[in-house]
Amino acid sequence: MRRALPALLGIVLTCSLAPAAQERGAAAPTPPQGGGRGQQQGPQVVSPQVNADRTVILRLLAPKANEVNVTGEILNGAQPKPMTKGDDGIWTVTMPALPADIYTYAFNIDGVNTPDPRNPWVKLVSGAGLASQVEVPGDAPQFWDSKPVPHGLLQIVTYESKALGATRQAYVYTPPDYLRTNAKYPVFYLLHGGGDLDPGWSQTGRAHIIMDNLIAEKKAKPMVVVMPVARGGGSLGLGPAGMSPGIQAAGNVVSGGRGGAGGPGAQPAPTGPAPLQPFAQDFFSDLMPTIEKTFRVSTKPEDRAIGGLSAGGAATINTAFSRPELFRYVVIMSAGAPATVDQLYPPFFGSSAAAAKALRLLWVSVGSEDFALNGSKTLDEALTKSGIKHSFTIRPGYRHEWRLWRQDLWEFAPLLFKEPAKGTN
Repeated sequence: MRRALPALLGIVLTCSLAPAAQERGAAAPTPPQGGGRGQQQGPQVVSPQVNADRTVILRLLAPKANEVNVTGEILNGAQPKPMTKGDDGIWTVTMPALPADIYTYAFNIDGVNTPDPRNPWVKLVSGAGLASQVEVPGDAPQFWDSKPVPHGLLQIVTYESKALGATRQAYVYTPPDYLRTNAKYPVFYLLHGGGDLDPGWSQTGRAHIIMDNLIAEKKAKPMVVVMPVARGGGSLGLGPAGMSPGIQAAGNVVSGGRGGAGGPGAQPAPTGPAPLQPFAQDFFSDLMPTIEKTFRVSTKPEDRAIGGLSAGGAATINTAFSRPELFRYVVIMSAGAPATVDQLYPPFFGSSAAAAKALRLLWVSVGSEDFALNGSKTLDEALTKSGIKHSFTIRPGYRHEWRLWRQDLWEFAPLLFKEPAKGTN
């Protein structure tokens, strides 16, 4: 149902432009046969076209447009790329060979952003509408590709958040053997960023596919993965509360710039203690209790993890650093904190950081070209200053995009819920 809107947009745009295409000498539309359902309308347009050499051709039928540019992750950080208009009203561009991965892109038509009307695979971009997606395959299946292995179950849980006064939902992955046992499983709460909503980690991040592959290869322990809406407000499609602030990242990022700290427009570092932000309020009051009542998950701190990217990383900090006794595994991707983070979270940093030092894993990662780089470095410095053991990874060449975070999940998931070595906590 979520993909019906772009498909309808493609039909409307194509039909509205077909007469203009005829005026400009494009091939005439094929008359509908047998009622016209499923018939090609107007000039044939194939987009995207992924070639064997990993170049990608994008096309758009827009005969009345004056200028069309391509934007998105497909540019690998470059400026918007102009498309060339043909006599048939079809704009075309060939993207250089790309590394195997999944990329977003969109068309900017005379200043208006729109997804590719010929491509039904879209993702929600909070505050910007929709973007198209395209996958460039590798020589063999990648770790994010579905393989012939046992698959877990992905389901949607809808619940009432008393803390926020809204109906919210979470995507929940249960591992392949979940229905065949009576065991309790460790649980990992995985948060999306400010540009996504609750489907983000499954539809774009492919978290459930990545977990299937890791578990099949015995690289990761079977676990329940909860992917909730990671901000205030309700979930989209469940009522008016899901419209605002449900599509905004409000309330999850502390002062100090994009990604948590140190980004453009940085403000004076705040002092604490920090209040619980909307996601954390919902987490403690409603989400965690709902998951623990609905699924066979352990309630032990050593069986509970939380992690997130960008604004979801900031929400992770606010949640885990406020109640560190509840978690033994914390993952922060492309997010940081101000230099005063130790003042913001006395439960985490206070009393010689005893609570923080009880963690079995504190993972911090960011891309070298990521706008959250400075904030992540500030967080790393604060943790190091307080003597809190953690890992800090800067991935060369990566920006603030899903290519980074899928890789992160593949690497840190095998580290979750591992028995500590003897002599450690």
